[in-house]
Amino acid sequence: MRERYHFSKVLLSSYSLTTVTYMLTAIVGYLMYGDNVDSQITLNLPSGEVSAKVAIYSTLLIPITKYALVITPVATALERELSPANYKNWRPLRMLIRIGLLTSTAIAAHVFPYFENLMAIIGSIFVVAASFVLPCLCYLKIVVSLNGWSSKLMGVVAIIVFGSVAGSLGTYSAFVDLLQNV
Repeated sequence: MRERYHFSKVLLSSYSLTTVTYMLTAIVGYLMYGDNVDSQITLNLPSGEVSAKVAIYSTLLIPITKYALVITPVATALERELSPANYKNWRPLRMLIRIGLLTSTAIAAHVFPYFENLMAIIGSIFVVAASFVLPCLCYLKIVVSLNGWSSKLMGVVAIIVFGSVAGSLGTYSAFVDLLQNV
């Protein structure tokens, strides 16, 4: 960023825009479908319409394309650990590692019947920790020792509290879903 002092404004505006977009989508979905709205909005679409099929297939593309992004850091770390320093022909090793990760994920999803609930539990714990709590805690550790407490730091503490509550609610909800399915 060319002018660093704009970072807070850009961050606040982007989070605000995202929040408003999500809220408007939820409100419009509720107004369209009422109390019969499903948790995934695509489940409410009429099944015979072409536009509904396009929306559903577009939604299916998201996890398919996201998988490669999520698994790449894991694959890279494994490649660094498993490949020798002087290893010249490491492309087959890379392919083997990535195919092994894909296969192990597919087997885990097939063997564990409630794999999506397990992933929801793990996601609600680690995503909240990595996105909200840990960055704020690191920021607090750096800034509090330098400047002391201020109103800005109280906002950071509020984010930590909000993240912890959201993570706890998400984990609880995922556990309830898991127990209902068992």
